[in-house]
Amino acid sequence: MADYNTWVNERLYSLCAGMTDEERRCDRGAFFGSIHGTLNHIMVLDLMFLARFTGDEADMPGFGDDLFETFEMLHQERPLLDSRIR
Repeated sequence: MADYNTWVNERLYSLCAGMTDEERRCDRGAFFGSIHGTLNHIMVLDLMFLARFTGDEADMPGFGDDLFETFEMLHQERPLLDSRIR
């Protein structure tokens, strides 16, 4: 499952890298508004579940708040988190 998760994230971020920041941040009517908001939400959830599995503390932003302000930051952190999950 962790390998599949990594593969999906690589494909997802590769597709999103081809979009402009305006396109990623456009409110699309999704629960977290934009693609950027959804990517942040997925990152927060993965960090929360990882903390529960390892017994570590998880200092998370408020509901709906972005953990990472830019796509570049998200894109940089995603493979690091995926390697921790694996």
